[in-house]
Amino acid sequence: MRILLVALLSLLASSANAYKTGLMGYGQSWYDPPCAYACRAVIGSAPLDCPSMDHHSTGASEHSHGGSPMAPCIATNGDFLRTLAYCLSTRCADISPSKLEAYWAQQATGDKTVSAEWTYGAALANVTAPPKRTYTAGDTLNYTALIADADYQYQYDFNVFFDWEEAVQSTYVIVLISVGVATPVFFSALAYFPFVTQATDKIKPYLIYPSFFRGFNIRPLPYLLDNVPTMDQGLWIAMFILLNIILGAVSYKNFPYPNPWGFTKSAELLAYVGYRTGHISFALLPLTVLFSSRNNILLWITDWPFSTFLVLHRWVARLCALHAIVHSITLLAAYVSLGTYYTDVHKPYWIWGMVGTLCLVLLLVQSILWFRRASYEVFLVLHILLAAFVVIGCWYHIYFWKPFSGVYELWIYMVCAVWFFDRFFRVLRVAKNGIRRASVIELSDEIVRLDIPGVRWLSAPGYHAYIYLPTLQPLLPWQNHPFSITNTSLLQKVSTSEQASSHSGDLEMSQKIPQVAISHSVAGTDSISLYIKKHKGTTSLLRKHSNLPVLLEGPYRGNITRDVLKCDRLLLIAGGIGITGILSWTRAHVNVKLAWSLKETSRSLLQDLEPALSEIADKVISVGERLDVTALLEHEVEAGWKRIGVVVCGPPGLCDTTRSVVVSVGRASEVVFELEVDAFSW
Repeated sequence: MRILLVALLSLLASSANAYKTGLMGYGQSWYDPPCAYACRAVIGSAPLDCPSMDHHSTGASEHSHGGSPMAPCIATNGDFLRTLAYCLSTRCADISPSKLEAYWAQQATGDKTVSAEWTYGAALANVTAPPKRTYTAGDTLNYTALIADADYQYQYDFNVFFDWEEAVQSTYVIVLISVGVATPVFFSALAYFPFVTQATDKIKPYLIYPSFFRGFNIRPLPYLLDNVPTMDQGLWIAMFILLNIILGAVSYKNFPYPNPWGFTKSAELLAYVGYRTGHISFALLPLTVLFSSRNNILLWITDWPFSTFLVLHRWVARLCALHAIVHSITLLAAYVSLGTYYTDVHKPYWIWGMVGTLCLVLLLVQSILWFRRASYEVFLVLHILLAAFVVIGCWYHIYFWKPFSGVYELWIYMVCAVWFFDRFFRVLRVAKNGIRRASVIELSDEIVRLDIPGVRWLSAPGYHAYIYLPTLQPLLPWQNHPFSITNTSLLQKVSTSEQASSHSGDLEMSQKIPQVAISHSVAGTDSISLYIKKHKGTTSLLRKHSNLPVLLEGPYRGNITRDVLKCDRLLLIAGGIGITGILSWTRAHVNVKLAWSLKETSRSLLQDLEPALSEIADKVISVGERLDVTALLEHEVEAGWKRIGVVVCGPPGLCDTTRSVVVSVGRASEVVFELEVDAFSW
């Protein structure tokens, strides 16, 4: 990880001498001024007399990558420099001398690192008389030549045409990124406009709450293919996919004359498709990283939850990879047609481009839900490694193609800025909380409670924190997991008591329940408790401990609670250890009903939470049986509430069932439902 960090930092440091930045058509152009580039293009591949070289070069194509191999020869070739200077003076009469000098310093030799022995002014001063002889393509340029009007105009027209093509490309890229960033802000702002709330209430059971496909959402598709987005997420994804297809496929046209780079008409279009899809892929990289960030500025200014941004992150990443694949395939076909594939394939820019594309493809495969579920810790490490190599590959791809062009580097800067911004704030959050010592209390073979003193966090609904357990796996100290936050003061000392249970398994807390005594001291408000269900990985190593070092990152906001807490009635539905995500809601509203189902093996959790649950007047606790979610919601509708908030936290099946029932009941009644699903299924 340290090596990757150093590599990424070196990329930023090595870019310090970039002389200008901006997208093509928005701050700069490939051919600015076009007249100067046209002059040089006519003679750019001219054979020259170079005593320092053992042969007459046939020149280098203007479409070649990197610096021209003829640059050292051109730098001292008076005939070439005088011809170029005279053309600039006659064809660029409306361009300021300072701009021509700037062009000369960068482009005269074809290599920014090799300077011509004369400045533009000095070269022009060496033209003692207007040239009479017109340059003919293929002639050795051993005289000061006049450039024919037809040759100049041909190159000039292509320069203007290609800059138009690039400006269209930049415009479409700006549209895509603007839509990706602006839509969460726009739809969040809509909630504050008059009459919008009423309209939104009507469409929620149809266009917001339903699953996009057959009720699957938290539950994965068969064979662990993926999780299905909700309807509102799916509509955004469909819109963004369609926009990517349209903006990646329209507004192409051929140069009306033979392409100066030698492309056929079909290969020329393939090349333009490749250039645009490559640019779009680059531009989607920072958006992909932004959507995956815990410290995402959009989380702070919108009401979209982190879980939604993670869903969008996966789909934007897929589009990023698909654009890269199209970019690679179309340019491969174009260069094969041009006949330069077998030489370019060995060049560094090509090799690094393939590294970036292949790593994106591997990320696509590695991000399949099956791999995430098999071992999330391994998945995460590989995910970060592959993502880092994508960024490094992209950087060197453009560095060896168009070094310090100030165009595509912008997207790499943005990726690094977003990534480091997120990590910086993660470190700040951990540092603010400091090193804490946790008491680990085993409630059962699979559930433990961590009491962490010295943490004064508000026990508010919709918040969670990430916990690091560095001493359990010293070789993987960065691993962390999200958990709901419970104020330890809610948990009082419990003594053994005999309580009778109902034969049905549906229990009210007022009834007697057989309990196992677990003693712990009463804590103040400066302590939090985290309930953890052991899984494979770090959490499986948790054992009884009185002084376990932990690091806390948080608290983070989850779902927005505003609309739910405005409801007349709040129905809280929990399954198993999902009760920990519900507890904070019980104190946030004056009219609450709790419904909790848990396994027989989780009775110790029920007993441990009795102090917190005892204050809830309206509750249903079902041990060993599933909740009848439909009956619960229909009962609330029959009670006459106009607006009901439903919060569910628990197993995937319970979450998806609750979503489906809210949708069906919401469509069939006049009651308005506000649904929040806290699944932590990331």
